[in-house]
Amino acid sequence: MKELSQVLKTGLWVAAGGVSALAVLNAWIASRTQPLPSLLPGEERHYFWRGHRLFYKVAGSGQPLLLLHGIGAGSSSYEFRAVMAELGQHYQVYALDLLGWGNSERPDLEYTGHLYVRMIGDFVGQVIGRPCHAIANSLSAGFVLRSARLQPQHWQKLLLIAPLGDNSLVPEALGIPLAEAVYGLLSLPVLGLAFYNVITTPWSVRLFTEQSLFSPGYALDEAVVDYYYQAAHQAGAQFAPRSFLTGKLNLPIQEDFRVVDKPMALVWGENNRLTGSEQAERYRALRPEVPIYRLPGAAFPHIEAPQAFLSVALRFLAEADPALPT
Repeated sequence: MKELSQVLKTGLWVAAGGVSALAVLNAWIASRTQPLPSLLPGEERHYFWRGHRLFYKVAGSGQPLLLLHGIGAGSSSYEFRAVMAELGQHYQVYALDLLGWGNSERPDLEYTGHLYVRMIGDFVGQVIGRPCHAIANSLSAGFVLRSARLQPQHWQKLLLIAPLGDNSLVPEALGIPLAEAVYGLLSLPVLGLAFYNVITTPWSVRLFTEQSLFSPGYALDEAVVDYYYQAAHQAGAQFAPRSFLTGKLNLPIQEDFRVVDKPMALVWGENNRLTGSEQAERYRALRPEVPIYRLPGAAFPHIEAPQAFLSVALRFLAEADPALPT
């Protein structure tokens, strides 16, 4: 019994030492993280939603246009840096950092697709205050589709970049038991943050952006990698990604896409490795009349091929008839 007690004590000391070391590592990483500047044009503003601060930029005048970024560690409205100024020449552009991302507040709560649908609808209703166009990327395109189905009065035209979220269109990244285990791990105060820090090192960020996010051979500026890294390490930045990694942000959007009665168009980068352009054909089968613009040489054209993207976006938004040739 005495030997067992000694083993347990030793184990506890080792575990405590390991946790302490991880806490020191977490603190060191936090100390090296710089405040995140907004590099988008326009006026900086804030909107308090359910007690949480949301950051957004406004530029230009005219009909309102809401830009909604994709979801992933380090994501923010920064992804629209190459197109916002030009869009602001034609529209009053709102670029919003979703709750938990970018320069918005990053509280420790369970993020879900339904939460973002409500948040986006409230932002349009309370901040923009009139029906608006939207350009939304990936999972955010799914949030907009659901919002347009539930609150059609908020929306005009929808330009959706490789929409993601329908479980019948894309596989779950993790099975339910594993997803819950990962969510629990990422929720642990010290171990969870340490695990998150491991998967968001500068090397990991560069590897993901080069091999999964952008086109092969895309000239990725080191400043872009650093911005994504800094965004991924702002205080509380680990909380929203745990919901993303475990499927809690997914929405079944197939029916939303089928029934939403708004002018819509899809944009797909032919080099998109996360949501291959063949997925566009599944949307075409649901709504053959919805135009699909396939842009070569890019995975995310608003980042990699901004002029080609702007040509499509401005033409679609300006046309009275959105059923343009593809």
